[in-house]
Amino acid sequence: MQLNYKFTFDDWKAALRLHSRQTIGRRIQSAIRDAVIPLLAAVGLIWIIVAKLSGDSDTVDNLLAPVIGLIFLAIFLALMMRYSIRKSFKGVFPPSENGPGYCLDINDERILSTRPGLGEATYYWKGICSIAQDDKITLLYISRVLFLGIPGHALTPTERTELNELVGRHFPKGKS
Repeated sequence: MQLNYKFTFDDWKAALRLHSRQTIGRRIQSAIRDAVIPLLAAVGLIWIIVAKLSGDSDTVDNLLAPVIGLIFLAIFLALMMRYSIRKSFKGVFPPSENGPGYCLDINDERILSTRPGLGEATYYWKGICSIAQDDKITLLYISRVLFLGIPGHALTPTERTELNELVGRHFPKGKS
């Protein structure tokens, strides 16, 4: 199976989103960053408003600094995530006139990954550590944190079936 595609910024975000769900540690880190801290900031702000309206100035004085800190932390983390995702995309896929193109040649023996103008690499199925897949992207892990991403839009239904069959042969249920 021969695949030629361009890896877009949206593909990169989908890959990182799927990657962040692969281990419990990454799930906890994402949950704290994306939900717990903003939720604590919102609850604290509501608590301050209710205390202010009820005339409880001691509660307002005690909560004001931590809640302001949580609000700034939530905003800072959200902005840093956006920045780091953009920076990592530009680092992994340096700007070129044709965009971040990929050519993958996948068969039962190996995966040949070619990035025009940058180089090529051969990965054997025994070297693929694990696989993660959703509707938007398929990740073939070559280490705990390095992966080859295949966007869903790059696959025709026939190619998707063929890829799933290859994955099924090399990663029986429970192996990945």
